Amino acid sequence: MHNTHSLKGFRFPLFWQILLTTAAILALTIGIIWSYLDSNFKSLLLQQSDTFAKTITQQAANSASEMLMASDKLALSAMLDTLVADKSSIQAMQIFDDKNKIIAQSSLTQVLPPSTNIHTYTTPIQFQDVQAGKLVLQLDNSAITDALFRSQKVLGIIIISISVLALIIAAWLATHLSTPLKKLREATKAVSRGNLNPKLPPTRNDEVGDLVNSVDNMLQGLRDKESIENKFSTYISKDIAKGILENLHTNRTPLRSVYGSVLFVDIVGFTQLCEKVKPEEVADILNQYYFLLHQAAKMYRGTVDNYIGDGAMLTFGVHKEDNKHTINAICSAQIFLRLADIMNTQRIEKGLSNLEFKLGIHCGEMLAGTIGSTERMQLTITGDTVNVAARMCEQAHRNKVIISENIFNHPATKELVLTENPILLDIKGKALPLKGHHVIGLAPKFNRLLMQQETELEAMNYE
Repeated sequence: MHNTHSLKGFRFPLFWQILLTTAAILALTIGIIWSYLDSNFKSLLLQQSDTFAKTITQQAANSASEMLMASDKLALSAMLDTLVADKSSIQAMQIFDDKNKIIAQSSLTQVLPPSTNIHTYTTPIQFQDVQAGKLVLQLDNSAITDALFRSQKVLGIIIISISVLALIIAAWLATHLSTPLKKLREATKAVSRGNLNPKLPPTRNDEVGDLVNSVDNMLQGLRDKESIENKFSTYISKDIAKGILENLHTNRTPLRSVYGSVLFVDIVGFTQLCEKVKPEEVADILNQYYFLLHQAAKMYRGTVDNYIGDGAMLTFGVHKEDNKHTINAICSAQIFLRLADIMNTQRIEKGLSNLEFKLGIHCGEMLAGTIGSTERMQLTITGDTVNVAARMCEQAHRNKVIISENIFNHPATKELVLTENPILLDIKGKALPLKGHHVIGLAPKFNRLLMQQETELEAMNYE
């Protein structure tokens, strides 16, 4: 098992795969060609040598038959000398009678050391169908061996040159293929790190070029999706936009039951304010107000789900899991009030009126998903928890946060929030009044965090 895992983790680069495969094929091909040529060339040379030896011995035997019968040794020796004179490969040539006695031999016979290259050929000398003797030829094949060695040497040089050239071409081809693939790998790593504009290898007219174009098209699709998501997120919450884009294959986002916290915020006396100021100033107020809400929600893992005129609904632990959604909702409300104080200070400096707010928080079960018809749908949060939070916001004191009993007793909130004495709230649609707690402050560690965040945001321009 360990060896299997080791092999799975072994990486064999494409460059070396191509190069070694080419080298293996080349070595096998060269070995086969070399063996074939060497064997056939050697056989051809030996065959030519045998043909030459048999031809000359047969001619000599035919010419020597009458001279042998006449015992003309001088003539036989002269004939043999003539045959041997211009043929350096002939080492010795002898004529024997029928009693195997040397009758004549070439005076040019060379005395050479024993060698495996000496081949002996014997041809009978016939006279009127009677064997009168025999002719023996000793042929030195050293010249053939030398010629074969030289041929092998030349062939070896040619093969080595072809091999080197083939390996150079294979290395170039491997580099030509692997380099763009390496760049594509680096590009995909950059994409995994969030960079949708990595540097891609240049396109070309082959399969690698098609792959580069495909990756480029994929990246363009991702960039378009990101652009749509960013644009979409300017109109609705980023978490909601992401959820919609992740479910484009379905007609609607299915309703699901969630447990989280809902924060409602409302501007006090907004209707009367609109009667006193110009529409442009109303739009400016709402832009500042919505900006502060967005910042407050973002700091504590919340989502601005909906703007309802001068009111807004923020959710915590609904679109993304958050076990501390209750305390996060309270902290978000508190930092909003602190930011609102900064905004009011700026408004007073400009001679404008204060803005006052009411905030209500409740937690419980809710339904999150898409509601509406196929022609017009909306992704929202519904349920009794939402209604209670909205009604609590209506009954909250000015510039204070009121939380429900569920929020107050939640494990993530308990002993971390300082509140006034509980009050009873008459909630429309509820048979019995509900307890509410106006928040006075938070535990010291949260207050320090709020002060730090307030200082950071105070440096920002809300105008």
